[in-house]
Amino acid sequence: MSGGFTSMPSYQVRQYKLEDVAPGMEVGTIISECGKTVLCEGTVLTDNLIAILQNWGITEVPVKEKVINPDETERKKNWIQQQFFSEYEDTVMAIQHCFEQVRFFREVPIMEMQELVEKTVNPLIDTVGVINHLHLVRRWNEYTFHHSVDVGIIAGVLGKWMGYRGVELKDLILSGLLHDIGKTRIPLEILDKPGRLSDQEMTIMKQHAAYGYEMVKDAPQLPMSVRCGILQHHERMDGSGYPHQLCGEQIHHFARIIAVVDIYDAMTSDRVYHEKDNPFTVVEMISNQVFGQLDPFVCTTFLNNVRDYFVGNVVLLSDGRQAEVVYMGPFRASRPVVKTEDGQFMDLEKYKDIAIIKLVTT
Repeated sequence: MSGGFTSMPSYQVRQYKLEDVAPGMEVGTIISECGKTVLCEGTVLTDNLIAILQNWGITEVPVKEKVINPDETERKKNWIQQQFFSEYEDTVMAIQHCFEQVRFFREVPIMEMQELVEKTVNPLIDTVGVINHLHLVRRWNEYTFHHSVDVGIIAGVLGKWMGYRGVELKDLILSGLLHDIGKTRIPLEILDKPGRLSDQEMTIMKQHAAYGYEMVKDAPQLPMSVRCGILQHHERMDGSGYPHQLCGEQIHHFARIIAVVDIYDAMTSDRVYHEKDNPFTVVEMISNQVFGQLDPFVCTTFLNNVRDYFVGNVVLLSDGRQAEVVYMGPFRASRPVVKTEDGQFMDLEKYKDIAIIKLVTT
């Protein structure tokens, strides 16, 4: 992302017992009992320096700690968020242009999409707080375009968590961006229907995965992994998916990743016939499918990492109060510990009659 937000950091000095310091801490000036300077202000501690302090008989160490200005932090957060929203909307417009080209000219602009991954989507993925920003994006219409961008971004984030790098990561992101490209062959009266689809309409809609594969299968610049992600993202590990009812190892890893991301984004997004669920509820639903329809390793990696984004979020509780998420318990992320606006700490695992209704701010 372009631009930046700079400010002069301020520090306070706090005394630590030597046994409580750690490598990486920045110290103030340390004076020995005989008045000699042992370490100068600004020195960063290492294991070797800590051992030297022990040999000198130093028992307390002045450590420099950055003082966080809440107003400054909020301004910086808002600036990052607005930058993200702006570049996100530009990306959605680019995807919309791509889909419209495909609908009218029956040709997928692969090179344009690869350039979009490189220049636009990658920086969005690297934005601090990216998952939280996506929760706050306003999607007034054109769900398919927003969803395609979301899946590309979150697939990239999850791919990094799983160890994907370089060309393979870019291919995964591209597969996420194009996973619903086959919907350009679905009649608009079905795609944009303001309500639930009939069984016949759903049968037509389910053809989009195969349509998408047909559109890219002969593209020489697309590796098979990208094509499989497009074709198989609705397949399920137990064989209950479509279009070919594949199961287990028959399903490509890209498709398994996109399957999890697709579900998460679809359920946390507003659609004409579906009000979005809060991410805590969606994470619980995904955790219930870990050893059924979805890949256990992909799910576990996603759940263990996405939880970190939830701490600090402000949520609305079913009793009408707002609360801040202060601790995520082990794995089951829909029932965290929260601090209410009136100062009460509540472990929602114990208060079963109270639930999180929606996300207020991140």
